[in-house]
Amino acid sequence: MGTYILRRLFQSVIVLIMVLLITFTLPYFQPHGIVAPAYEVLGTHANTRTVALWGAQHGMNHSYIVRFFAYVNQIVFHFNLGHSYKQNLSVWAIIALYVPRTIWLALSSLILTVVIAIPLGVMQAARRNTAFDYAATGSAFVLYAMPSFLLCMLMIDAFSFHSLHLPSSPPTQVAPWAMFTDPIGFILPVASLTMLSVAGISRYMRGTVLEVMVQDYVRTARAKGCSSRRTLFRHAFRNALGPIVTILGLSIPGLLGGALIVESVFNYSGLGIQTVIAATDLDIPTVMGITLLVSILTLAGNLIADVTLGLVNPRIRIEGTR
Repeated sequence: MGTYILRRLFQSVIVLIMVLLITFTLPYFQPHGIVAPAYEVLGTHANTRTVALWGAQHGMNHSYIVRFFAYVNQIVFHFNLGHSYKQNLSVWAIIALYVPRTIWLALSSLILTVVIAIPLGVMQAARRNTAFDYAATGSAFVLYAMPSFLLCMLMIDAFSFHSLHLPSSPPTQVAPWAMFTDPIGFILPVASLTMLSVAGISRYMRGTVLEVMVQDYVRTARAKGCSSRRTLFRHAFRNALGPIVTILGLSIPGLLGGALIVESVFNYSGLGIQTVIAATDLDIPTVMGITLLVSILTLAGNLIADVTLGLVNPRIRIEGTR
């Protein structure tokens, strides 16, 4: 198991290096290249001489390789995501306040998705081609095809304006623990993000269980007299979890991307709002810092999914050593 984890960790490091290389290279393609912030800082005083002087003061005159290693050193050893010249603040200082709020939003949605989608998919597989299966499948298709912003607006209209009168926006104060101090305000955002995820995961779970149920070892278990319930949960369920664990790990980028839309519609001060503001203001360092942070979170989620998959299905890590 230790070798399996080390191999997956090494692969994650390789991917992270590639992400670092891409995020470091992208500013070279913006107007004025890597000295573009000089025009924002200098304003009307920007000319060839002052821009060149500003670039020399900030190390822009060094070679690509030297600057890249300095960039990696600042991120890895100092966790410095860069500096926003538009706001005259470090990128980490800008987003650190909002990262926990988005993480709690995505994590709450992920937990609810697992709790709802996996049993729902198993029940659909166990009751295949029944009224319950058709109803769940139809609902999943509608939610899966529905744009996230439309679902959020329908949730606000249905449960905030016409019934229940739930808050249409979470608390305005920016506090990492606001979800726990005032949970009522987070019902609609969390529910919207969860519904978008449940639709896809439940369909995957249903299909995986149905695929496992026709395997030879399941037929053998039935031939030996195992009940349908025992065959489903003892023999089929664990083997069906493998692909679902992988999909849950890969769904983290989707959750964070969906959180961006959810935060915008519900006016929730999280990482999504900061991304929209930075992109609108052409604050390239902040956008790059957020992109890098989301990439790190995605890699961490995929690494956890790989390790969990190795625990659920030991054949994965054993076959990987051959």
